Amino acid sequence: MTDTDTKKTFVGLLFAFLATMCWASNYPVNRLIFNAAGNVELDELWASWIKFFLGAVVLLPVSITAKNGSWGMFRKEWKQDWKMFLFLCVCIVCEGVLCFISLKYTTSARSSLMANTSPVFTLLFSVLAAREMLNKRKVIGILLGLAGIILAATSKGGDMFSDGISMIWGDLLALSSGIFWALFTVFGGVVASRYNGVFCTTFYRIGGLLLLLPLLWIADSNITLNLPFAVWCGLFYTSIFSGGIAVWLWSIAQKHIEPGILGTFGYMSAFCATAFSLIFLREKLTWNFVLAFIFIIVGMTLVIKRQKASDADEAH
Repeated sequence: MTDTDTKKTFVGLLFAFLATMCWASNYPVNRLIFNAAGNVELDELWASWIKFFLGAVVLLPVSITAKNGSWGMFRKEWKQDWKMFLFLCVCIVCEGVLCFISLKYTTSARSSLMANTSPVFTLLFSVLAAREMLNKRKVIGILLGLAGIILAATSKGGDMFSDGISMIWGDLLALSSGIFWALFTVFGGVVASRYNGVFCTTFYRIGGLLLLLPLLWIADSNITLNLPFAVWCGLFYTSIFSGGIAVWLWSIAQKHIEPGILGTFGYMSAFCATAFSLIFLREKLTWNFVLAFIFIIVGMTLVIKRQKASDADEAH
């Protein structure tokens, strides 16, 4: 490996690490947002709209000024691609809103673990869409992942805001967000191969703003800017860092290192979110949850591990 290749790899790993830290911190910060609201009613849909808006504000100038910008391509190809973009916008909105709301009812470590089971569902959807075949290794990975999900959902836990109670509803919301992310992953490759990542993410943020508007009206959401300062700080942080800067950092990392290496950072996100929860939220982990964590991480490893030549004989 030449010095240039070494430097390129280092830059890619550094930017991927920084992006992962932003995403991992998203869970405890969102957990703090709900508890910082205090007696003020925090409308989840309205807060989600603010997050999408701030993320779009950060990403829009970056995507417009990018040398390989995709806005011109979309203007030419929108008749062909708009339906897929609309579907992906729906997936992103559901993933983001469900994951955010889950942190009102469960801890950040549990929410992160449930949301990061998406590779298991990505494989299942890929098989159903005839895009991937099963083998023994992947079946074992799916079963381990599902066992971990059940074990985590039935275990009790808590943090500085709750203790020793069942959090199954929050866990299910986080799990649902992972399912929508799996749908996005399976079907988003079509547009991802044609457009750059910053453009796509910007488009999803703008699409999310528009899709949430009728939901705000139907739900009669409490639209107000009179929120506690701590809540605004949390909304700005999760929107600008997780929804904007992290995407930009990740797009740079994609240019420097291989997708297979980038995929391993999903494990780091789950570990770091749990570490942040232990340090800043005093989260209490039960042995059942730790075992569930191990099951899910091992299951995801088996699911996303690249297929070797010897695996081809096992496919069915």
